Amino acid sequence: MINVLVVDDEENILWLLKEGISSNTVNVFTANSSDSAIAYLNRQQIDVCIVDIFLEDENGLNLIDEWRKRYPDTDFIVITAQNTSSNIIEAMSIGAIDFFPKPFNVEEVKLRILDIVSKKEKKIHSQDNLIYDYQTLSRKMLEVYKVVGKVARTNINVLITGETGTGKEIIANMIHNKSNRKDKPFIAVNVASIPHDLIESELFGYVKGAFTGAVSDKSGKFEEANGGTIFLDEIGEMELGLQAKILRILQDRELFRLGSNKKIKLNVRIIAATNKDLEQMVKEGAFREDLFYRLNVVDIKLPPLRERREDIPILVEYFLKKYAHIKGVEISISDLVMDILKKYNWPGNVRELENVIQYSIVQSSQDTITVYDLPERFQNLECNVNEDSLKDKLYNLSLQLIDSANVSGSFDAYNDYMKIVEVPLIIAALYKTNGNKSHAAKILGINRNTLRSKIKELGIDDE
Repeated sequence: MINVLVVDDEENILWLLKEGISSNTVNVFTANSSDSAIAYLNRQQIDVCIVDIFLEDENGLNLIDEWRKRYPDTDFIVITAQNTSSNIIEAMSIGAIDFFPKPFNVEEVKLRILDIVSKKEKKIHSQDNLIYDYQTLSRKMLEVYKVVGKVARTNINVLITGETGTGKEIIANMIHNKSNRKDKPFIAVNVASIPHDLIESELFGYVKGAFTGAVSDKSGKFEEANGGTIFLDEIGEMELGLQAKILRILQDRELFRLGSNKKIKLNVRIIAATNKDLEQMVKEGAFREDLFYRLNVVDIKLPPLRERREDIPILVEYFLKKYAHIKGVEISISDLVMDILKKYNWPGNVRELENVIQYSIVQSSQDTITVYDLPERFQNLECNVNEDSLKDKLYNLSLQLIDSANVSGSFDAYNDYMKIVEVPLIIAALYKTNGNKSHAAKILGINRNTLRSKIKELGIDDE
């Protein structure tokens, strides 16, 4: 079933959309205030939420901006009687999927909802069927995978460290999928993305009446992960008070929902991750030492992408396949683009590379990504890459000539090399000066007689 929530303070609009959209496959819930809307959003998965901009004492756009962070799996549609350009622009800028001015055609709204859900399902399906086999040419990543193989089938806690965007959740998922818990849930929680006043209820759950808006019992992330693995990303952002509660769960293997005295037994493996120096935070009193040692049974350090550049072509190929559905055709990249990507420093690591490939596919007008399809920050790298590429080619030529000299015993690699590079240089100088030897010699930094000798010696046609 598709779950749709309509939030509007006009009863006739709520009735119109409920009657017009409801079907055997679509459930429609209605709310005339943000409080009642939040109750629905907390209680069950809402696929599409339709929100009026002007609610009584509230702004629907502000609510969408907040709710998108709290409910990332929900898409939002805006409706309003005031379809001004500023309202439309703001609605789309905060992440609304579509905008319908009142009065609207209910059938059009329904078709748009079905389209949104269909595309979401196709995207999930295509990503589920695309398996990244974690190939690597990097020694550092090989060591990471060795550790993953050793710890996967154990139940010990793991701490994954590394810069933002290095793929910590991928490694956590890999550990889970190779473990004896692979048939049980893997629940990922980004600690930094959950507001501080909500994180306890998200992690531990709550019972009806525990706080305003708690209209029914709700399990937390730890309960959802019971029997499986919970991945606590950005653990360094967790407040000290909450750290103590996590430590207690690790020690007692049980929890209490907010507002309840009933113990819930837990069998869950914890994998934590951070881009911070937890040891330093322990010294500064910002992270509990006892929790640090509980989590840090095995520390997996992920290298930044700039330290595993040899994997960039493998990752590029994977992301090209992953996002091929954007254009509906197989996408490739030019050799020059690959050179640029390999030279770039990647401060955002693998996540930045993924975003760049996705952006470039969208920008490309053909089935091959060119330099002009890359984000602007890559444009000024082209000259340096061309220069480096030329050096690489000349170096490879040198290796070939030296290998040839060793095999043949001619030992004349220097003269062979100079002939190969001199000929195109002199021809280019003569071409640019329309055969004017005096001008060409000046450009080359040699005298005219030397140029004449070279032309004769190298057999260059100067006519």
